[in-house]
Amino acid sequence: MAIPLQTRGTTSAAYQASFQAIRSLWRETSAVVALVMVQGLVDAATVASGNPALTSLELIVDVVVTVLLAPYTMAIYRFALGLPVGSLRSLLEDAIRRKDFLAYQLGWFLVGRLWPTVSITSTSFNGIISVLLFILCFWLTLRLFAVGPALAIKESQATARDAFEAAAGRIWTIFYICFCTAFPIVAAVLIAGVAVVLVGGSGTGKAAASSLILTGILLSPLLIFSLVLRAVLEAQIFRNLGLFAPHPEREHR
Repeated sequence: MAIPLQTRGTTSAAYQASFQAIRSLWRETSAVVALVMVQGLVDAATVASGNPALTSLELIVDVVVTVLLAPYTMAIYRFALGLPVGSLRSLLEDAIRRKDFLAYQLGWFLVGRLWPTVSITSTSFNGIISVLLFILCFWLTLRLFAVGPALAIKESQATARDAFEAAAGRIWTIFYICFCTAFPIVAAVLIAGVAVVLVGGSGTGKAAASSLILTGILLSPLLIFSLVLRAVLEAQIFRNLGLFAPHPEREHR
């Protein structure tokens, strides 16, 4: 029998758990902030110069950051599920062993990189293909929402297939939970982005780079928090789908 997903109180619980995770995992979070800042600086330099070599460097940095974010995401999963997190070294070692989880993360990174290349205006055929791809990505994102914890948590007996099948028939419930949870943070990001454009303008070259750096500084805390919030929500839905038995005691650090 399908387990009904609880929607009431999910948003507040996710935000509360996210703040607790950041506070408890402050060392790991500080390292992630540094990574995101480096990534932002490389992106700004690429925009300013337009050098193909820097474009290649940007891609390499993005891949490295995606890989290095995997152990941090695993740490958030473990914290949200009440499991011991361990040290940074143990997290890195565990991430290396969890090759399926790394492949999963890189797969979504690749989708994100390729999506902007899809044309939506040149022909009606391309428009139809774009709509179909969007629907497919929308469906896959929700059906695979609990797959990350299944691949990352070694204590879990659930497989990626179990997580995929558990989400069947709950697509709209998961979407509703994600929408309600993401709405405040998305609104904050949009407001900050519009404020930067109004104050600094768009510009080109160095002006564009300066605007991008300013945007990155303002949005970095929100981007880090959104990363934590998504991981917490994935872990909560993973548990609420009956794929993980909660640990009786949480180890705080």
